[in-house]
Amino acid sequence: MGSAVAQCPHGITSHSTGNLGQNKLGYSSRCSKFPCQLDFARFGLLHQGSSAASSSDHSTEFGRRINAVPDMDDMFWDKVPTPLLDMVENPIHLKNLSVQELKGLASEIRSELSCIMSEKPNSLKASLAVVELTIAIHHVFHAPVDKILWDVGEQTYAHKILTGRRALMRMMRQKNGLSGFTSRFESEYDSFGTGHGCNSVSAGLGMAIARDIKGKRDRVVTVISNATTLAGQVYEAMSNAGYLDSNMIVILNDSRRSLHPKIEQEPKTSITALSSTLIKIQSSKSFRKFREAAKGITKRIGRGMHELAAKFDEYARGMIGPQGSTLFEELGLYYIGPVDGHNLEDLICVLQQVSSLDSMGPVLIHVITEDNHQDAECNEKIESDNPQEGMITSSLSLKLKSNNSTFFHIFVDSLLMEAEKHKDIVLVHAGMEMEPSFQVLQETFADRFFDVGMAEQHAVTFSAGLSRGGLRPFCIIPSTFLQRAYDQVVHDVDRQKIPVRFVITSAGLVGNSGPVYCGAFDVTFMSCLPNMIVMAPSDEDELVDMVATAAQIDDRPVCFRYPRGAIVRTDHFMHPGIPLEIGKGRVLVEGKEVALLGYGAMVQNCLKAQALLSRLGIEVTVADARFCKPLDTELLTLLCENHKFLITVEEGSIGGFASHVAQFIALNGHLDGTVKVMNIRNFHFW
Repeated sequence: MGSAVAQCPHGITSHSTGNLGQNKLGYSSRCSKFPCQLDFARFGLLHQGSSAASSSDHSTEFGRRINAVPDMDDMFWDKVPTPLLDMVENPIHLKNLSVQELKGLASEIRSELSCIMSEKPNSLKASLAVVELTIAIHHVFHAPVDKILWDVGEQTYAHKILTGRRALMRMMRQKNGLSGFTSRFESEYDSFGTGHGCNSVSAGLGMAIARDIKGKRDRVVTVISNATTLAGQVYEAMSNAGYLDSNMIVILNDSRRSLHPKIEQEPKTSITALSSTLIKIQSSKSFRKFREAAKGITKRIGRGMHELAAKFDEYARGMIGPQGSTLFEELGLYYIGPVDGHNLEDLICVLQQVSSLDSMGPVLIHVITEDNHQDAECNEKIESDNPQEGMITSSLSLKLKSNNSTFFHIFVDSLLMEAEKHKDIVLVHAGMEMEPSFQVLQETFADRFFDVGMAEQHAVTFSAGLSRGGLRPFCIIPSTFLQRAYDQVVHDVDRQKIPVRFVITSAGLVGNSGPVYCGAFDVTFMSCLPNMIVMAPSDEDELVDMVATAAQIDDRPVCFRYPRGAIVRTDHFMHPGIPLEIGKGRVLVEGKEVALLGYGAMVQNCLKAQALLSRLGIEVTVADARFCKPLDTELLTLLCENHKFLITVEEGSIGGFASHVAQFIALNGHLDGTVKVMNIRNFHFW
């Protein structure tokens, strides 16, 4: 027994007392038991409000924010040794590694990710697919001086490991842990915050223009995905990049996935030795200079010759490249590809060639990756951890179960019943990914279910068009994604009083998804619209009734929200929906002096508070508002006249339900009496 100080990998210093023997990884006297102190200075992790240039306070400030330090035994779990990865504390350590060593590093990162992220198989696949691409990017470019932007958070896990956050990966999406996305407040290597995707090209172009104006020479690299290409903002940004002709690199990570099964069944783009040679020629500096010189010569000869040469160049490159490659050329980006995303030699060669080019405009590199590019044992583990995948039954009788455990399931079952009554119901889904329970709807109503992916703006206007065509569209969008389509909600739906039924999922707090997916604003921005009906169920029974209510409304738009969590009662029996009277709430428990008026899921908290207070002899009234707009003014008047205190309880930002209640009470003179009005919200960070 004795006291010792052991230097652990990844910049972790462990101060311990006890025997320092051989540990699980085979390291001798490198890591020991707690207590230990963590030095985060070498991680490059930044606290909110600090800059990349600030010095010694980084570790202290970030330590206050990420304080749930994992147990050392959990940090170094049983796994294969990772000697190469253990030497990489930041991207600069990749510079002197050979291609063969980089391949070994890729294998170690893939093994590491498979071990620590196996409980999240869907997001794991995206990161496993881009391991080699991530290594190549950091090997060639010089982050954080060079700006690297990612569009999809699920692709950034290898990036996080290589930028000093390896020891904290097991704390991802946990309280005080790492974000599941890139965050400027977390690391200087995260140049821009990743939220809902499709923003990286726009942000990267802004950084490139700012660099040019300031006379700097850093590189801007943005990585986008298949899902990103479904959103119009990407093409707006690419078109603008082609017009401004500023140097930037866009990498399209093509995992060969599509929303349309028929497209996926078509022959896939093949990468051969010939195509590998051609992309190296395409990306070479000499070829690009020759091409630019040829353009200059044809311009001097005349406009007709220049246009003819441009057409010839487009057709020739279109014949070499895959189908659709000329689209990017038309937008003004120089297309290079396709490149094998798992071939480090080709990736490094192309990136080095492109990084050496000056004043030649934006470039798009088309990289082909495979989501299932992983070790066999990792495949087996993921499949065993995710047995439900691909096992959804197609029998309608099995779908309508009474023991479903989440609001998602209840909504699906209730919508299935309404769709049997109304044959003109159609479903439009938008968002990053689809809940597994919604796949039942997609299978049952294949000709009436439209999944548009990340194109939320299109989803809203498309739904308006379906409604004008005589159908009953239910537009299903998570709360945080609906924010993107607000302009379309205002102009294309609400102002025209078109009956689109907005189903706002994942409303309120969303657990480990963090603030990016937190649905805090939908009540506020939907309830201020003049024609919108805004409601929220307090339990699963009310959700069923609100689905029926929305299906009946045919003269104006309506929306309702529900949380991601479990339903209130596990013994719930599925009943046919009964349409509610618009703008009518209900009293659940009658009491004296104090009234709790809840909205949506917060009604359950009001009932819990009432049960606790009743044990103390305090009788409290509990009311369920049901509607934020229109308000039940009769219920509000009754509560104000018969109680000394009225407390509204909601889940959302300022300007939501409580603001509508307060406005009614103030304008109708109820504050002149004895009632005192208070508000409780579970969002206090605005």
